[in-house]
Amino acid sequence: MIIGMSTMTRLVETGDHALLVALDAAYALRRSAPTMVERAVLAFYARSGHAFVRDGDGVVCGFALAHAVWDGGRPAIRLARLVAHDDAPGVLRALVEAVVKSAYDAAVYDLVAEVPTDDEAALAALTAVSFAPRPVVHLERVLGSRVGERVAP
Repeated sequence: MIIGMSTMTRLVETGDHALLVALDAAYALRRSAPTMVERAVLAFYARSGHAFVRDGDGVVCGFALAHAVWDGGRPAIRLARLVAHDDAPGVLRALVEAVVKSAYDAAVYDLVAEVPTDDEAALAALTAVSFAPRPVVHLERVLGSRVGERVAP
């Protein structure tokens, strides 16, 4: 994919569904992760003000899905998905910078990113702007009617 001079980062919109589905499906397949892009999911992230699309010459080349969370203490921005076509480092970096700027503009100074351990490109983009690994384990359990669904490794 060649990205021309008109490359820009913008807020995600609910109308981006058709543009993001293929990128998300390819990412999920590469990372053995569940897909995330659904209309309701995009509606949620579009309202967050912290989710972005990287657009080049009318072609979406990446996206970041992040939102604010608050547990009664300090608010935080949680980056749940970071995707770029062909893991393009410049696209990933631009998306991370957009999330960081949106957090700062909202006076939210704690950011957390969930990234598969084998996603070296996303890890590089995040550590380049001072994200650091924390010694935690993310565990998941599926309940109810979803019990038969596979939990991503």
